[in-house]
Amino acid sequence: MKLTRMHAAALGAVALAFTATAQTAPAPEVQNAAAPESATAPDPLSSAAAVYATFHGDVTDIKRNSFKSSSDIQTALEELGGQNSEQLTRGWMAYSALVASQNPEFRAAVRDIEGFYGKDVFVRGLQNDVRYARSLNGGNSAVRSALGAVDADSKRLATTAAFVKEQAYSLQGQGWAKGRVGDSGAIATQLRASSLTGRPARKDMVSAFSAPGIDTVLVSAGKSGAPSIWENVSSAASAIRVPDVASAIGISNRGIASGKEPIADQIATLAAYRVIGGDGAAAAPMQRAMTEKQTAGCLNMAQLNLQQCVAAAHQHFEVPFCIGEHALAEVGTCISKVSK
Repeated sequence: MKLTRMHAAALGAVALAFTATAQTAPAPEVQNAAAPESATAPDPLSSAAAVYATFHGDVTDIKRNSFKSSSDIQTALEELGGQNSEQLTRGWMAYSALVASQNPEFRAAVRDIEGFYGKDVFVRGLQNDVRYARSLNGGNSAVRSALGAVDADSKRLATTAAFVKEQAYSLQGQGWAKGRVGDSGAIATQLRASSLTGRPARKDMVSAFSAPGIDTVLVSAGKSGAPSIWENVSSAASAIRVPDVASAIGISNRGIASGKEPIADQIATLAAYRVIGGDGAAAAPMQRAMTEKQTAGCLNMAQLNLQQCVAAAHQHFEVPFCIGEHALAEVGTCISKVSK
């Protein structure tokens, strides 16, 4: 069956109906820290952000390589479709907070209050009022930096999605791509099972986010106009490089979308925990603050859409449409909803 753009739209419509009822880069770079003295033990934010980095490494692999076989398509499907929505949300929140924590005015305000009241009292204040951290000097600017970095990520996902979906049409001339998918229902079921477990963070990404030089990358990622830091992160990469920020100037001007202020407050709170250190009394509340239901729900819906789209596919060339639309474009939309 030839895939037309009308057919592609129909695949997406089926997915939506189902889910409605279902509920060249410059140095320096942060290397995989092999020497014990070059890195500290990963804190909760670093560990969670490494999951988000691993996802983007998989995205880079797909962005750089066209599908050459049905196994290439299946690998991409398993990697992107195997993400756990809650884990990926925690990773996105953690990365956003790490970028926000680089704001010098915000860092100084946090340090001043911690120095005056002590860490334990400050932690209790952050727990008692989720809006407190963003009200500090530099709080809003810190969050805007995070939103700018995530906006770059969202655009990257949209670009990759367009590249992948176009292959749903170009591959129709390839004999192997016209082959039958097989038991597409079983594939969709396996995707669902994989998403419940999630994909673990790569060890080199955990090491990179725990390395002392990671702040150099993160402060650049938050600049207005800076590209996504993930362009040079792939499944084979052992470093996170500073993005080319030649055209980037100052703090991002991204605003907070209406109704998304609570998420912005959480990002600022997590950033404050990062500044004072996520150990001791801060460890448990930091873990709780990474939980964000709206984005997790959006990502879960994208996964359900992906699973049903795959279940409706008959030939291999149809599957890239599902990947591009639901495992890439929808994910980018979910993470961009906080900003405007």
